[in-house]
Amino acid sequence: FRLTFCLSIGNMEPTEDAETSYVTMQDVLKEQEDLEETSRAVLGGSDEKNCTYSQGYVGRQALYACLTCVPEARGDESKRCAICLACSLKCHDNHELLELYTKRKFRCDCGGKRMPDVECKLGPKRKEEDNTLNRYNQNFSGVYCVCHRPYPDPDTDVADEMLQCIVCEDWYHLRHLDVEAGKNVKNYAEMVCGGCMEKVPFLKHYVGKLEESNKTSLDDTLQVDVTGLDDTVASATADEDNEDGGPSAAKQPRLDDSATVSDTPAKSAESEKNPPSEPKVDICTKPPIDEGAEVAGYKKGASFWIEGWRKQLCQCQACLAIYKELDCEYLLDPKDTVQYYEDVGKRRQATVGSSYEQGMEMLSQLDRQTQVSMLTEYNRMKERFLEFMESFVTSQQVVTQDDIKEFFARLKRDRRAEGNVGAPPYFCR
Repeated sequence: FRLTFCLSIGNMEPTEDAETSYVTMQDVLKEQEDLEETSRAVLGGSDEKNCTYSQGYVGRQALYACLTCVPEARGDESKRCAICLACSLKCHDNHELLELYTKRKFRCDCGGKRMPDVECKLGPKRKEEDNTLNRYNQNFSGVYCVCHRPYPDPDTDVADEMLQCIVCEDWYHLRHLDVEAGKNVKNYAEMVCGGCMEKVPFLKHYVGKLEESNKTSLDDTLQVDVTGLDDTVASATADEDNEDGGPSAAKQPRLDDSATVSDTPAKSAESEKNPPSEPKVDICTKPPIDEGAEVAGYKKGASFWIEGWRKQLCQCQACLAIYKELDCEYLLDPKDTVQYYEDVGKRRQATVGSSYEQGMEMLSQLDRQTQVSMLTEYNRMKERFLEFMESFVTSQQVVTQDDIKEFFARLKRDRRAEGNVGAPPYFCR
């Protein structure tokens, strides 16, 4: 369809016919609001004014790779580096930046050893300490997925959704994830790629057992006592925790043996002050893998997980040791999820308002003469833009990005040519 902008006052519904698709200003504003909401989610949880280097390895933040300062990063893994949001705005303005979305446990490289020719304008000019805990995957070189292609890919016009693995934090095309037929990935909150499923194999035990319809499946799994306690001790411990059922027989006071109680008052007092520590039962709730079962389980490729699934990971001592060994303890941290990060950003930006509301608030703080000047220039720009768009409506031509750039470039040239004379105020015409 050809695209024509219909600028109108009032509410106009988008209309389509065989030749033309019309987009009203209401549609444009709605799209702008959606873009602002996405921006608030991605950037709202990051600091746009202060370099985050002094905060150490930030739990999660928006990152950018500057290929203007370190062009070698495209082909040399040792040159990969990234900067925080504030440095991307202040220290690397108008540079070629790769948007990396968010990464966990990362310290800003601006002015650091990986960017030796850069001086940070927001923190220490030179940061001598090496960021040894930073992890740099292929995204920092501008490529993604198992196909190792850039995004967007200039060599293909195939539209495909990209998903981020929560373990390696690389991005993958949906078509390259070996998704089983019939699975709707939009019903899930997080994804682990096939490669990472082999790196953290304990997750295979949980695949197919944490679905919405099977929330009680973990309660039905075999529980293994990993404490080494025998059944008698475990039973006694369980009885102590059962307040409704009363004390167990072993803990019932022996009322007929009064001599024993009276003869040991010192021991009783000492026991009350320093009660013996009771052994804790450490139960492993990790579901077993039944090789012969026909129920849904892990087969191959990526795995998809419902919201809140991390809370159901076993936290017995044996499993905690596995998480530490595999360096994936972050799976137990509720603040590690992208969902948590985006929610923080939305809450933080909710008090600020939309860009329109921010603009009106800023305008109200200016003096009367400056307000009139700004509104005058705005109305002049609006009239010129309406005239510009009208030519496309008449000729039924498509408005391109280059057309818009040319319009504002011409507007800038005309403004310079006018100098300080300017046009009469809009309200005097």
